Amino acid sequence: MKFDYDRTVEASLSTVWGVLTDPATMEPHLPGTAKVVSTGSNSYRVSMKIRMGFLRPTVNADVWLSNIDESRGFTIELSGKSMGAGVSGKADVTLTSTGDNSGSTTVKMAGSVETSGMLKKVADSKIETAAIGFLESYFASVEGADSSD
Repeated sequence: MKFDYDRTVEASLSTVWGVLTDPATMEPHLPGTAKVVSTGSNSYRVSMKIRMGFLRPTVNADVWLSNIDESRGFTIELSGKSMGAGVSGKADVTLTSTGDNSGSTTVKMAGSVETSGMLKKVADSKIETAAIGFLESYFASVEGADSSD
């Protein structure tokens, strides 16, 4: 499934860069008791519980960053599994300061996501809606923290 996301985040370019590339900086913006652990240079593992109806499985996802262009963009790859289902994906991420002294940053992501196991039975539109909802919640948390500084 192809995936495109475009959002203006009301936070500085340096803040947005940090919350997308630094495990320690991103963890406070993830839901619940999520943990982010560095697994090497430009790689980390995210463990978090997600809500799927009445289930709350723990999802573990390995994430790798490549093609890093400091404060401009990178390629992100991920692979995760939980309860007989898996997801993998790759996206190019581009960051641009809005340049209007508002401290806003435009985030663009373009890539693809593949599902396996039980997730194959879920419509792509529902997976895309869930992914966008996650990103919206994440960036809303970033904006809230940035405005309180």
